[in-house]
Amino acid sequence: MSRRLLALTALACLSLAPAHATGGISCEAEDRAAKFTIGSPIGRSTGGAFFQFEGELEVRAANVAEDFKKVTFGKDHLTQSWFDARDLKMHVHFERAGEPHGTIDLTVEARGTANAETWRGRYVLSIGETVNGEFRSRRFTGRVSCSVEG
Repeated sequence: MSRRLLALTALACLSLAPAHATGGISCEAEDRAAKFTIGSPIGRSTGGAFFQFEGELEVRAANVAEDFKKVTFGKDHLTQSWFDARDLKMHVHFERAGEPHGTIDLTVEARGTANAETWRGRYVLSIGETVNGEFRSRRFTGRVSCSVEG
């Protein structure tokens, strides 16, 4: 088979594949403990890879350090992610740059189907801070809804 015919055959086969190379995910929650929105475009052809992840968190719980009341997340904060036909999981980790040591961990787990406009699930927000030389951790949970496109 000539190279030209082989190239044309390959091109024809590629044109038959569905055009679902990218999509997007957005999750949000709002309750007494926290308000947040996180999301990312995703690559379907790359196994559901998240890229350009970003988000914002407003901690509404009492007795939280001023710099933890509003936090912006970037792609480096998404430490784990999972997305397939029925499950979506994301873990976001944020550390205070200076002293005293402090961390925020946000885990989102939602379930849905390809036909569902909204996926529903739960979030767990853990805030760890050093207070008077002792590291203390608090945990909040709530409901989350996610939209999945593509």
